[in-house]
Amino acid sequence: MLAAACGAQAQDGVTETVAQAKVLMRSGEAGAAQARSLFQQAAGQGSGPAAYYLGLMLKNGMGGEPDSVAALRWVELAARRQVAPAMFIAANMLASSDAAKARHWLEAACALEYPEALMQKAIALQEGTMAYTKDQKQSVLYFRMAEHAMGHRQPEL
Repeated sequence: MLAAACGAQAQDGVTETVAQAKVLMRSGEAGAAQARSLFQQAAGQGSGPAAYYLGLMLKNGMGGEPDSVAALRWVELAARRQVAPAMFIAANMLASSDAAKARHWLEAACALEYPEALMQKAIALQEGTMAYTKDQKQSVLYFRMAEHAMGHRQPEL
């Protein structure tokens, strides 16, 4: 019981660290380096959202130089921790270099009903891209699923 209480307190601390880092990240360049550091700390403690935000910061050069290799590593870590937006970003980052992995992450985000992923799959089915065969019926279905998911969007991480 004591171990469970300690675990809950530690998780609360990580959640608070992520919340502080998000405020700093959104405050502009002045807080970006500190936000990046806090996200890295929280991601190292198991936070999927922190790994996602750290990956975005690295990808976009917020709080330091852009680093696409490290960004992908953190975004994929967040994706493995079931962060749907990270799955979607990973799919797009990998689209030109590893189609199979990109499709894997897009499918995973669709399984979690992430609206942007559903929309991207609908378009891919409509156009026959991303190694999908053109399928108008499936495309329409995914457009409808995306529309429904937009109305039931999950709260921000």
